[in-house]
Amino acid sequence: SLNKSFKFQSEWPDNSSQAYLINNIVKDIEKDKNHEILKDNNGYVIKSKVNYPNNLELIYQKVYLDNDKNIKMVEVYNDSDIVKIKVSFSKIDLNANIKEKDFDVKEYLKEDENNSELNKEDEKNKTTEECKEESCKNDKKTASIENIIYPLYIPSNTYLTNSEKLQTERGERVILTFTGAKNFVLIEEAVIKNDNMEIVPVYGEPLMLSESIGALSQNSLRWDKGNMTYYLASTELSIGEMLKVANSLGNSTLVSNTK
Repeated sequence: SLNKSFKFQSEWPDNSSQAYLINNIVKDIEKDKNHEILKDNNGYVIKSKVNYPNNLELIYQKVYLDNDKNIKMVEVYNDSDIVKIKVSFSKIDLNANIKEKDFDVKEYLKEDENNSELNKEDEKNKTTEECKEESCKNDKKTASIENIIYPLYIPSNTYLTNSEKLQTERGERVILTFTGAKNFVLIEEAVIKNDNMEIVPVYGEPLMLSESIGALSQNSLRWDKGNMTYYLASTELSIGEMLKVANSLGNSTLVSNTK
């Protein structure tokens, strides 16, 4: 929606379960010494624990194999036995012609950054040609925030104590400060869709949100949703609590606790 492509640079595939990576599925089964294997007419079902450090809601998985032991489907469940992730495999090529350099993240980031700089330069030249110098100064787009969006989930004995709206070069920014049992700061910044696709390098662990993907760094979470960019920072909130706060930000101007 913003004409942006986010490139994560981290080791997250090696540090957590991934329902679409066979190597990670096998690791989960090997680590769980109490995993279960059931045989039925369709093949095999293997049940094992999973490790999603950035999504503690996910507890175990079921891996479905056909009678030839080819993987067909993976389901990941929460503690209420509800499927939260489902991956179906229609075709697997175990002898694909893939080279080691195809996984060189640095080369891809370098290429994307070069393309991004070329797009910016083309846009700059195009703008210079299409408008006069004086009029262009007044054509710079800025974003505004019509309504402040408050989280509907706030930890107990924590309250909104300050709300501040600032004007930046790119648009408006709101800083919400919550203090009490679990102190945290929530920043909301309005953004405008880019004319050209922009590659944004992201450093952190991907965190699955209800309507977006967040970047989890030490004591902070950043994500984009609609025409807003959100920053959540705290040294006291757990990952689970950050997730709850982020997912509770709907199109509502209500706030559950103020003081």
